[in-house]
Amino acid sequence: MAIPEARQSAKPSGAKPAERRAPAWLPPRDGWIAIAGVALLYAAHWFYGALISDTAMAMNIAAAVMLTGILASPRLRDDVLRLKGLAAPAVCLALVVLVALWTLTPWTPGGPHPVWSYVGIRPGASTIDKSATTMEILKLLGLACVFVVGAATGARDDRARYAVRLTIWAGVAFGLWAFLGSASGAIYQTQGRRLEAHFLNPNTAGTVFAVLLMLAMAELVRSARGAAAGSRLTRLLPMSLACLTFAVCLLDSASRGAMLALLGAAVVYVALQLLTGNMKASRALGGALVGLGALAAVVSIAGEQLMDRLFESHEASVLRGDIWRVHWKAFLDSPLFGYGLGTAETVNKSLLSLSNVEVLRSIRAILNVYLQWIEEAGVVGAAPMFLCIALLIALTFRGMLRRSRMRGLLASLLAVDALVLIHGGTDFGLEVPSVAAMWAWLLGIQFALAQGSSRR
Repeated sequence: MAIPEARQSAKPSGAKPAERRAPAWLPPRDGWIAIAGVALLYAAHWFYGALISDTAMAMNIAAAVMLTGILASPRLRDDVLRLKGLAAPAVCLALVVLVALWTLTPWTPGGPHPVWSYVGIRPGASTIDKSATTMEILKLLGLACVFVVGAATGARDDRARYAVRLTIWAGVAFGLWAFLGSASGAIYQTQGRRLEAHFLNPNTAGTVFAVLLMLAMAELVRSARGAAAGSRLTRLLPMSLACLTFAVCLLDSASRGAMLALLGAAVVYVALQLLTGNMKASRALGGALVGLGALAAVVSIAGEQLMDRLFESHEASVLRGDIWRVHWKAFLDSPLFGYGLGTAETVNKSLLSLSNVEVLRSIRAILNVYLQWIEEAGVVGAAPMFLCIALLIALTFRGMLRRSRMRGLLASLLAVDALVLIHGGTDFGLEVPSVAAMWAWLLGIQFALAQGSSRR
């Protein structure tokens, strides 16, 4: 009788033992750039959104130093150099900078602005404030550095996921500090009982916490989808607490625009999930109903200020309409090259008259980033900037459709793009340097992540 052969192992003879999965808190390879990026952003948030020029310059210098470190590392440099599609957005940004530099001279079509002749300075310039325009050029270069740092971070899937999670958990600490400071009165607030953190404006705080809530909700959906029945509560509890923290901070800011932008972003996120097949229509509808129910419950419990302000929306829309009409007329008076980057406040002061002093005297921004950009840069300077952003988002969307992994994270980042762009139509959050840097960093992460992880 034949002796039975020994049962072979199911694992191939050449297979290596399965590697243990690293803890979620452990940084991936070259994770220092994610840690440094998050630290830079929240430091800028804490230092009053880097609204002071010296702080903004420090943020830009730190971003440049980080970029130098990335380019000095062979692995990270290769991650950046392998990215495709950067040429067209880079050309657009270069055109914006070149146009801004051109406005520092008197040789633009139409010649220098008449204000220079009025004050007796010749030959003058196209911009009405050379120092403000020079500072904005430096800020744009700083944002370019932040974007490349984000792109290097997102060039590997594990680094991108780690960076987003780190952003969320650092945001939880920031949100708890902001809420406790607001509730106790330890943080000075310019607009009564509305949470501002250190942004000096509750609507800017609303933008930041709406972005964080969108990212946290997407991570919560991912955790719910991947959790086993027995461990679901354990896996969902931490991210649920993060969502609750951001929701309370958002409601305490009482920002109508941020809340509406968040709802628009949620619609974009669900639509992208349906488009890529990550979510079925029935589950999306059920989740939407649960989400709306949870939102209604939270608003009814803690959203008294927000509800009060929603009932005052008509007065606010009238006020904004008056501001926009005055500045739209100013844009039409200089449509090609505008008045120079960074000059919105100066232009606003020059527009004051007896008929509009009550509307314009207390504002420092136009409450519409698109109108502010075309007023400052004109059509010639604003068009390439809008095209640069559109190209980055379009390339990310195309890359998401081609990928088989990380689609949920990419959908959440594209939803954040929608949130920022929607809120930009009624507020000036993107004019705050730290908020602009946060978005530039997330744009870099998503642009690289859409192209897939490095194969090294």
